[in-house]
Amino acid sequence: MIIIFSKNYGENTTDDVINWLYHHKKGNEAIIRINGDDLLNKDFYIDISNSEFNFNNQKIDNQIVHTIWFRRTFDEDFLHIEPKIFNEFHNNKTLENHLFSELRTIYRFLESFLEHSVWINKYSDSLNKLKTLQLAEKHGLKIPGTYITNKIETINQLAVDKNLITKPISDAVILFDDDSHYMMYTSEVNEIKKDGYIFPTKLQSKIDKKFELRIFYIDDVFYSMAIFSQNDHKTKVDFRNYNFKKRNRNVPYQLPLHIESSLKELVKELNLKTCSIDMIVSTDDEYYFLEINPVGQFGMVSKPCNYYLEEQMALYILKNYEENRTEI
Repeated sequence: MIIIFSKNYGENTTDDVINWLYHHKKGNEAIIRINGDDLLNKDFYIDISNSEFNFNNQKIDNQIVHTIWFRRTFDEDFLHIEPKIFNEFHNNKTLENHLFSELRTIYRFLESFLEHSVWINKYSDSLNKLKTLQLAEKHGLKIPGTYITNKIETINQLAVDKNLITKPISDAVILFDDDSHYMMYTSEVNEIKKDGYIFPTKLQSKIDKKFELRIFYIDDVFYSMAIFSQNDHKTKVDFRNYNFKKRNRNVPYQLPLHIESSLKELVKELNLKTCSIDMIVSTDDEYYFLEINPVGQFGMVSKPCNYYLEEQMALYILKNYEENRTEI
């Protein structure tokens, strides 16, 4: 049995990988997909004492689940407390946070329940981006100068000597209102014309880039794509601020061996089976590590570069399945 944890909407990559799994599998392997909102909308039953787990009227024996690919769970906006249970918004937000905590506890338990399976990444594998920057330096990778502060005066002092950008300390989110949505982009920092304190903020030295790199790692191989975003004013600071009328040029790219070696050491220390990595190559040909995402998108690298990463992911799942099945 193979289990894939994903989400129900906006996850075409999972769909493509499953199609390749059915194409390549040779036996009667059962493939079960569990989306985050399935825990609310489909039959779901756990008996702790008897180690019993049933999903969608199917018993899942933890002795025959050989491989698990943890892809995604749910978007943070999929749970709505409506109609309002309390009159005060803060009470509803507290209740929503509590319900998310309940779901997260289930995911963490399933990691324990299915501990004999080979996991290709885990729910608990979320990374601290600041710690990851430290580890990248430890393994010989350059990083932009990075600063965290809540004091406006400190920000303005840094900005005197450095060109700065700012980005989230953790993961970016999308904010919604009734008729629109708002993205969090990497942005340049201008002088703040007031004193006092703000919410703790991450600042980084702005790197004059030649191009950006998006890299997917799987089965000890790096699949890299160069993004030429620097010549477009709209995408110069953050390529995700897409210019749909004139898209950036994306091409396959071969990393230098010393960069691959350092990245492998970093990935190994983080204990990741697959991941997406963001880097920048500066105008003076230096490589700068930005961040790593255990569940990052890889379709955006796969298709422009003809890497067929969805098929590679399916083959990797089946490889782990066969190896664990043999051992058991």
